[in-house]
Amino acid sequence: MNYSVAETDDKDLERLFAEARKYPLLSAEQEAEIDGRKWAAVHELERLMIQDAAGRLFLLRWSKNCGETPPDVSRFRSRDLHFILRREVTDYLAAGKSARAARAFCDALNAKASTAESLALLRALNLPASLVVGLVATLLRNNGVDAACSVADALQQWQQQWPEDRGANRRVANTHQMAMTAMLEQYNDARDTLTMHNLRLVYSIAGRNRGKGVNFLDMVQEGTLGLIRAAEKFEHSKGFRFSTYCFNWITQSIRRYVGDTAGLVRYPTHVQEQVNKIYRERLETVARTGSEPSEAELAEAAGLSLEKTRGLMQLRNLGISLDAPQYDDDDGSLLDALPGGPFQHTTQAAEAESLQRCLLTEMNCLEPAEREVVIARWGLHNGPALSRAEIADRMSVSREWVRQLESSALKKLKESNTIQSAYQDYGNVSAW
Repeated sequence: MNYSVAETDDKDLERLFAEARKYPLLSAEQEAEIDGRKWAAVHELERLMIQDAAGRLFLLRWSKNCGETPPDVSRFRSRDLHFILRREVTDYLAAGKSARAARAFCDALNAKASTAESLALLRALNLPASLVVGLVATLLRNNGVDAACSVADALQQWQQQWPEDRGANRRVANTHQMAMTAMLEQYNDARDTLTMHNLRLVYSIAGRNRGKGVNFLDMVQEGTLGLIRAAEKFEHSKGFRFSTYCFNWITQSIRRYVGDTAGLVRYPTHVQEQVNKIYRERLETVARTGSEPSEAELAEAAGLSLEKTRGLMQLRNLGISLDAPQYDDDDGSLLDALPGGPFQHTTQAAEAESLQRCLLTEMNCLEPAEREVVIARWGLHNGPALSRAEIADRMSVSREWVRQLESSALKKLKESNTIQSAYQDYGNVSAW
């Protein structure tokens, strides 16, 4: 069975390389020319937005809401869209490193500054190319023009959270619409050209990661997304070749995907890398000496403490997939052999609601910020439980501050006799 999978992967790799040979590698001069067209389109899109009255109003609303209306993850269709938006606008939110420049740009637009001054302040923000394209695509969509863009999808979800504005329906001039559409096509063409001529690098890196429990074509897909992201961010003026720049983006995308999906239990990427390092050192020692190394020897070889090494070695388990066959000659899986249940008791939903009401009542003793963190962290607001990063974005604070608020709130709640009694009734006192 393993041989057939390997043969299939080899055939897929050969087919992909055959297709990629239609796009020869680019010279440094060709890369510079293509990337120059990309950035020329981005700069022209910035100028067109500033020149157009509707564009200026949209930029004013965007910069104002960066400081006043941070994205609320609970109101997004999917967390993927929230992640895309956070990736693009974090620097310009109230706690971002470019928040002051964003406020200055907003004030200039509000004061009806000249086109030249507004454009200079916009370019001082150093907006990513993907964000500029997303802003223009959103502006065109607001005017009924179809523009495919994932950043625009995320921006439109955020736009629904903005306060109403009477002038928000102002139309973009027809000449500016046509020019924006042409510049978007120029940008997409340049980005896609850089991508297509470097796909063989994706196939090569994905091929090196075969045998790690992940489908080869899935790794190619993730690596291609990393390549596209590199094509968006690449700047030839810094003196690097694109193949050098995109290598790390592709490798990181594939490595992260393998770390997220290869194991039955998902560990953070840095933890998975430490586990792999320890077992790699173990195999090398066995191959070199013929005997198993001690935990102290492994810790020294990996550069970790003995306690840390012991903890990481315990993460490896002998878990078996439920899709694995019961017997070598049987098509049935282990899942087919499992009996039904256990099923929830009919009173469980009512008990959960009662516990939630108890928790919300007892949380009145917390500070407002602590209460907000606890409610969001455990999904007590009738929505999905949020990560610390998502709560930090929602509150415009750091993740460390969220962690401190969470720790402080849990200490206070732990002292509540009512909560202690409730958790004893539910058999969860060990959680505290």
